[in-house]
Amino acid sequence: MTIGIFTAMEKEARSFLREGTYTQIKDGDFDVYGFLLGAHNAVLCCPPSVGEIAAAAACQLLIGKYNADVIFNFGIVGALTEQTSLLSAVIVGSVVHYDMDVTQIDEHTAVGRYGCFDDVAVDCDRDLICAALKIANLPVVRCASADKFVSAADQKTALRQNFGAEICDMESAGILFTCKFNNIPCLMIKSISDSLFGGSGEYRQNAVKAAEGFFNLASAICANL
Repeated sequence: MTIGIFTAMEKEARSFLREGTYTQIKDGDFDVYGFLLGAHNAVLCCPPSVGEIAAAAACQLLIGKYNADVIFNFGIVGALTEQTSLLSAVIVGSVVHYDMDVTQIDEHTAVGRYGCFDDVAVDCDRDLICAALKIANLPVVRCASADKFVSAADQKTALRQNFGAEICDMESAGILFTCKFNNIPCLMIKSISDSLFGGSGEYRQNAVKAAEGFFNLASAICANL
């Protein structure tokens, strides 16, 4: 099995790259790394930019060119509730792309709704979630995703109230929807870099630390696939 791994930033990839031998190439503007993850071949891709479009392009590259059988995403995110604690890890169970809005031309379609999906919230792969839960008993949450860094507590609270999400980021919709369009299972595990009231300052302080455990989680999950 080939494991495709997507990280939006180099700091999210560091735990993978300091653990052993890997090959590195430049594929266009993407940094691509190949290594073994247990008994599996792994290909990790970092895009030239954060955001949904770069995430979708990176995942399509992993699927179409590097023949990834599954996509794992490890990333840092913001918390939308006080119960989602700083530096804790969570599994993404579903994603809402809250920037999607066609209400001006179709008032019957809810904000965040894609016509090709059954609901505003799009579910992640249940089998991979179950495999991850056998390794780490982590909360399974909903992620609100769009191309904006959300810092203010009132904006975070609104995302929670409007979409039932516990975390927010800038890549999960691009990752999950690309996998859905290609019929490739996807697992996303996130670590909290900024709390409900922490904002951008807390993110800068904790971003690197929040990503430290990603390699160990990935290795443990892959050992049971």
